[in-house]
Amino acid sequence: MKKLFLISAIILLLTNCTQKLSKEQTAQLWKAYNEQNYFRLNKLVNKIDFKGTNPDFMLFKAKLGYVFNRPGESDSLINILLDKYSSNFNDTIIADLHLMKAVNNERLQNYKDALAEGKLVTEKYRHCFDSTFIAETGYDNEVREALANVPKMEINHSGEEKISMKRDMAGLLNVPVSLGNDSLEFVFDTGANISVIMESVAQKFGFKPLGKKVHIMAFTGKRLEAYMSIGNLKMGKIGINNAVFIVFPDSVLSFANGAYVIKGIIGFPVMNALKEIILKDDKYLIIPEKPEMTNDKNFALDQATPVILVNYKNDTLPFHFDTGADRTALYITFFDKYKEEVEKTCRKKTVMLGGAGGVTKVETYVLDKAMLTAGNVTTPLDTLNILTKSLLSNQAHLYGNFGQDFIKKYKEMKINFAYMNICFSN
Repeated sequence: MKKLFLISAIILLLTNCTQKLSKEQTAQLWKAYNEQNYFRLNKLVNKIDFKGTNPDFMLFKAKLGYVFNRPGESDSLINILLDKYSSNFNDTIIADLHLMKAVNNERLQNYKDALAEGKLVTEKYRHCFDSTFIAETGYDNEVREALANVPKMEINHSGEEKISMKRDMAGLLNVPVSLGNDSLEFVFDTGANISVIMESVAQKFGFKPLGKKVHIMAFTGKRLEAYMSIGNLKMGKIGINNAVFIVFPDSVLSFANGAYVIKGIIGFPVMNALKEIILKDDKYLIIPEKPEMTNDKNFALDQATPVILVNYKNDTLPFHFDTGADRTALYITFFDKYKEEVEKTCRKKTVMLGGAGGVTKVETYVLDKAMLTAGNVTTPLDTLNILTKSLLSNQAHLYGNFGQDFIKKYKEMKINFAYMNICFSN
């Protein structure tokens, strides 16, 4: 009760004392917000000693709670904004608040509430988004509807756990997973928004379909049909109950005429629930009993997409953080920002990019060398492809896909979901 009373007192204080930001502060904050550069937004917010309340400032704090994995805190601020200050914002901002509420509730595994908010976005505020985004949100709503009545995931974990890993023929890290009395190798992939399992494997271990079939947008832009399920598994001694999986037809996860098969993928929701993971010597997964506290936020979540702060030529650039990617790639956003330099100094090349759902041909430029800073280290990378078209709408504000060519240069990578930090060490 004391904690509840304290929260109520804070909210009362906030809603009864309104202050203004300076014009310069407001302009800088809105620029970072509109560009979806939340690392810059976080730095700006932290520089402001602000003791009252202001609808704009509350909006920025709600967004930072959303991207830095504090869904409950974010949702509380959004509720105040919608209840008391909705007239301060246009439909685009209100739509964004409802979208944040949908994702916050998804992270909290309140799928019914997430579905209600997602439907508001696609029905009442569809005019605020392009048709591709509305279609993708509609697919998200199919998943939320299928999961509306599932129990929440539970993690049974005591003490530090160290699990041996290995790379498969595609170079992807695999972790041993126990299903029943069997052990299988699943890809361990931060770039997967949700965990995945092959249909024949799901059927073998009793993963039941939940609701109607859903549609998933693949990396290539192709729409894939699947169904949702939940199941229990173990990673080492860690028990994971009611883990959510997308169940894909075997053909979607089979490549090169069946020479390479992905039986399953451990994705973001499971990693997030583990709080902190350490990948060591390219062969061990270490899961500490408790995450390490840190104030250095260089890691964010855009919906369920992990994003890492990368510095290039003194620019703060958000990249998709994808341990399933063999190489770092640069998106069309990067091309647009450095277009003159790229066209003068880089050569053109056609490449094939692939994932679940097949491969697609893309025209690129090749950047022979770049110095990228991420976490606590600066690293030279060679032969980076710069994409000249966008493959997915959620790439629009990201500058690249952060891959294994950077990660493999270090013996240890620590990903802290509790305090939103990634660091590298040798």
